This record gives sequence, C-alpha cells and structure tokens, in this order.
Amino acid sequence: MAIIVVFLNSDVRFGIGNKGYVGKVEIEQNGKKFILGSLKSLAQGFLVATGLIWIVNIASLIHSGDAWLGLMYLLILTIPASSIIILKLKNASLRLPEDSGKWRNLLFSFQGVALGFWIFDIITTFYAINVTRLAIELNPLGWPWGILGAFAFYGPAVTFLYVLLFRMKEKVPLLAALPLTLLTLVMGTMNLVAGAQNFQVFVATASLATGVRYNLLTLIVTLNLAVPLTLKRLIAQPKNSLNLKKT
Repeated sequence: MAIIVVFLNSDVRFGIGNKGYVGKVEIEQNGKKFILGSLKSLAQGFLVATGLIWIVNIASLIHSGDAWLGLMYLLILTIPASSIIILKLKNASLRLPEDSGKWRNLLFSFQGVALGFWIFDIITTFYAINVTRLAIELNPLGWPWGILGAFAFYGPAVTFLYVLLFRMKEKVPLLAALPLTLLTLVMGTMNLVAGAQNFQVFVATASLATGVRYNLLTLIVTLNLAVPLTLKRLIAQPKNSLNLKKT
C-alpha cells in the first residue's frame, strides 16, 4: 500500500510539474506574440507616415518647378507601395483579430506614425544644418542634442503605451491609452511641420546634373520592375521546395 501511495504522489507531482511547465511555455509564447504584434503595428504606422510624407514631398517638388526630382520621388515610392499591395493581396484571406485586439493594434500603430514624423524632422534638420549650413537649431539644447529631448518623450511614451495596450487586457488601460496616443500625435504633428519647413531648404538647394538624373531614373525604373517581380516569384514559390528532403 505504501508503494501505491508513493506512485500516486509521484504521479501527482509529475502532473503538477508538467502542467506548470506547459503554462510557462504558453506565457512565453503569448509574450512573443504580443511583442511581434506590437512591432508589426508600429511598422505599419511608420510606413503610413512615410508614404504621406513622401506624397507631400512629391507635390512640393513638382510645385516648385523641379518635375525631375518629383518624378524620381514618385517612382521611388512605387517600389514599397507595390510590394505592400502584393503582400496585402497574399494575406487577404487571413483571419482578422478580435475587435479589442484590432483597436489596440490601431492605437499602437499611431506611435509609428508619430515616430515617422520625428525621423522626417531629424533627416531634414540634418540636411538643412549639416549639409547646406543655411539653418540653425532653435532648440535650446542645440543640434544634435535636441534629438535627446524628443527621445525623452517618445521612448517612455511608446513603452508605457505598449504596457497599457498589450500587457493589460482590461478596458480601463485601453481607455487610458487614448489621451497618451493623442499627445504623441500632437508631438508628431509638430515634428512634421518642422520637417516640412526644413524640406523647403532641400527644394531650394537640391540640384543634379543631367547625366546623373538619367542614371538615377534608369536605376529607379529598373528597381520598380525587378522588386515586385521578385517578390511575386518568392510568394508563388511552393513552401515545400524550400525544405530539405528527409532521408
């Protein structure tokens, strides 16, 4: 009888330990899922912001009379745009997430939009100050230390929003994320306005020799043809052909 009790106890302990191990694996998998989902939302917002900025830049270049650069910008935009459309059509049949998760992903994608506007401000500021030397930094910290001031806001804001949206499943954290998301969009809009002003320096000073323009145009057109075709071929390729044959 004692032996039976020992085995029963062993089974119980083994069952509890096995169950705890499975629970730990599930928690780790959910954590990875949340991280990947949040990064995907952040990247989607960043791509949307980049596309909007690029379109505004194209209009600004064409309006200023430099149709060549405007055309090049448009053709460059076509490369990622066509690739995204191909990927969207490929994944159109995937199951949509639940409503709560969809709203959380949407809110977090706005952080990518704000970060895209901030990066645009940094790039155009670098061109206006370091390349042309026709502008100065108005931030009291000066250039490039003014970047740290914006990072001191965006870094904690994005981290805190990630915790609210993906680590807490209640509705209260979701509602609490709304004003913080609005605040980051306001900050991002300020960066967008500053970047648009800096871009006018590029419009006024950018110039390329005729030969360089034709070479760049040829390269961009070639990429417009090669990238979508390569992507479509990779998508159409059967997955089994990428795996090694089992012996």
